[in-house]
Amino acid sequence: MTETTLAATPLRVPAALQWSALSGRTLRAALREGDLPFGFLAPMIFFVCFYVPLRHSMEMSGGKYAQYLLPVILLQGMFFTGMSAGDRSARDVHSGMGTRLRSMPVQAWLPLAARMSANLARAVAAVAGGLVIGSIFGFRFHDAGAAVVFVLLTLAFGVAIVIGADTLGVVTGKPEIGASALLTPQLLLIMMSTGFVPAQLFPGWIQPFVRNQPVSQAASALRDLAAGEFTAALGITVAWIAGLIVVFTALAVRVERRRP
Repeated sequence: MTETTLAATPLRVPAALQWSALSGRTLRAALREGDLPFGFLAPMIFFVCFYVPLRHSMEMSGGKYAQYLLPVILLQGMFFTGMSAGDRSARDVHSGMGTRLRSMPVQAWLPLAARMSANLARAVAAVAGGLVIGSIFGFRFHDAGAAVVFVLLTLAFGVAIVIGADTLGVVTGKPEIGASALLTPQLLLIMMSTGFVPAQLFPGWIQPFVRNQPVSQAASALRDLAAGEFTAALGITVAWIAGLIVVFTALAVRVERRRP
């Protein structure tokens, strides 16, 4: 092969190698900036912050509050993972990283897939942190199969949130806007849910929303799974997650196609 032929032959890097390199870059940044360790520690901190003041009043009616509280702490961890995902994708756009990748022989879906892989690692860290602190305070699984579904359902909820947050970050291209935009719905859905207290303790006019919104349904499904029960809440939660993934994925594809 002549030197001219070698110069004309484009360098082709396997997609798996590109994905590995981009995922590793995002994971190293998450470790270096403390985002991944915080993802592990945050559920522990929030669990203690809510468990200590609410335990006595909540256990007066029977039951262990750790068993009731942990599901919403894990779901909150998924929202924090989403906020991190939105911040990271916005920074990629703001720094010009996304533009540089599109000018290179990189498959269009690879940057998103790499970010999703790194975000999934953060979500796993959040679930691990939550289970550790929950176990210390008395949270227990009562069926091994249901425990596996419990973890998978939590991660699937996180995937849905992350896709939406990542897309928002790409659209805004400004980390400060993306984080602020995600904070309000996260607070609204977490605090106005049955994650901390039952729906009966909310004012009557807001109870239908509290009882039926996705965080309440997911928290209820996770509590039932922890008890080894597969109830209707699981089906409703799966439907919510599937719907959110379809809508957010469609938006992500539309946004990527319209980018210059």
